Amino acid sequence: MYEFAQMQTLRTRRGVLSYRAYGDPRMPPLVLLMGLGMPAVAWPQEFLQRLVRKGLYVITPDNRDSGAAQQYTEPVSTAGMLASVAKYAFGMGVSAQYRLEDMAGDVEELLDTLGIERAHVAGISMGGMIAQVFATQAPHRTITLSCISSAVGNPRTALGNLNAVYAVLQPPEAFDTDSLKRYYRALMSRIGTKGSDYPDAILEEMIEVHRTHNVQPVCQARQLMAILASGDRRAQLRQLLVPTLVIHGRADQLLPFRAGKEIASCIEGARLYAVDGMGHDLPMNKLDELAGELAAHCYGTILR
Repeated sequence: MYEFAQMQTLRTRRGVLSYRAYGDPRMPPLVLLMGLGMPAVAWPQEFLQRLVRKGLYVITPDNRDSGAAQQYTEPVSTAGMLASVAKYAFGMGVSAQYRLEDMAGDVEELLDTLGIERAHVAGISMGGMIAQVFATQAPHRTITLSCISSAVGNPRTALGNLNAVYAVLQPPEAFDTDSLKRYYRALMSRIGTKGSDYPDAILEEMIEVHRTHNVQPVCQARQLMAILASGDRRAQLRQLLVPTLVIHGRADQLLPFRAGKEIASCIEGARLYAVDGMGHDLPMNKLDELAGELAAHCYGTILR
């Protein structure tokens, strides 16, 4: 099992915030935001270690409704969630208990509490969406923006293979070890990088995270509702002047490659780093390459 940095919990005016920090706090700070439903400990430890070795102080917050962060209460039925997805697909407004803007506000509150004025901000999937919103809400606090396997909220480009979308939206049938192992193996076969090895040891780490870090279907549903309620960010991103890196797999079945291309096209000067064969995951054989690109982007920017 991974040896995670000790979790820190803060009670703030925005509720309970939780995070882990890796490396030397005197180094440039990089906030890494996780994707839908998953706690911060889901980041591959090898990826974090590579970023630290490349000279970054890595902060991994739990998004609200995940890990040890603030939990919310609004129930979300399967029927209601599917109806909201349909409304979103047709460009209609969706209401939710909170939005990505609130989740980005949590990140800013965390930086305030830690005494960090400016940071590099990056995220994967939903985390990349939160990072986009943070950059548009607080560009003065964003040194660089990096989006991995993410999207701008445009339903015309962000909806991928329906089988992949269905796999993500379906909760596990049961929560015993064998059922969860089957669930994660099936999920990664739908959305992950083809040919990637997901041995029992890796699946067991996923299961341990699932069981011990409050991964609940209703929390995942509320986060999905936040994505839908926040809508299309293209107009805001076109006003953004923050140095931006977009990393996206050409074989992503959940958020297709065109979604990454659209992020880069919306932000002036953004660089698109396309990864051949990569799906909607961080494959083990790409961790060094991806960490290198992310660190180079952070260090390639002059602090102003």
